[in-house]
Amino acid sequence: MKLNNSLLILMIIGFLGCKQKPSEEKIVEVKNPKVVNFDNKLAFNEFSKLNLDDKCVNLLDPTNTSEAERKSVINSWSNFHKNVTRFLKEEKFDWEVADSTISIYNRIYFDKNGNINYYVFNINNPSITEEKKAEFENVLLKFSKDVQLDLQRNQAFSQCGKTTYVNY
Repeated sequence: MKLNNSLLILMIIGFLGCKQKPSEEKIVEVKNPKVVNFDNKLAFNEFSKLNLDDKCVNLLDPTNTSEAERKSVINSWSNFHKNVTRFLKEEKFDWEVADSTISIYNRIYFDKNGNINYYVFNINNPSITEEKKAEFENVLLKFSKDVQLDLQRNQAFSQCGKTTYVNY
C-alpha cells in the first residue's frame, strides 16, 4: 500500500512537473505604423521629440550604402512610390484639384525589415484642402500597414525626398 501511494505521489509530481515546451512558432508582431502630416503641428511636434533622424540611418547616405547596393536601393525606393500610386488608384483617391501633379515631401522611417514605422509627409500644392490632406493621411495609414520596402538592413533606416505624383 505504501509503495502504491508513493508511486501515485511520484506520478502526480511528475505530471505537475511536466511543462509544455514554449511554442517555437514566431510571434507575429502587430504592425502599427504612424502617419504624420507636417501641417498637424501637435502631431508633428510629438513626432519630432522622437529624434528618429538620430536613431535611423539614411538609406542613400554613401556612408551607409555601398556603391554596389545603390542601384538596388534606388530600384526599391522607386518601386515603393509606384506602389503608393497604385494604392491611391485602388482606393479611388481623388485630389479634387485641377493641378496636373501633386508634389509631396516624404520622410519615411522603416524597421530593419523594411516595414514602415513612421510616414511623415508635407503636401506642397497650396490648392489641396485640409480635408483632402486628412483623407490622404488615412489612405497612407492603410497603405503603411500592408506594404514593406523590399530592402533589409542591420538596423532601422529612413529615407526622405520629394515625390511628384500625377493627378489622374
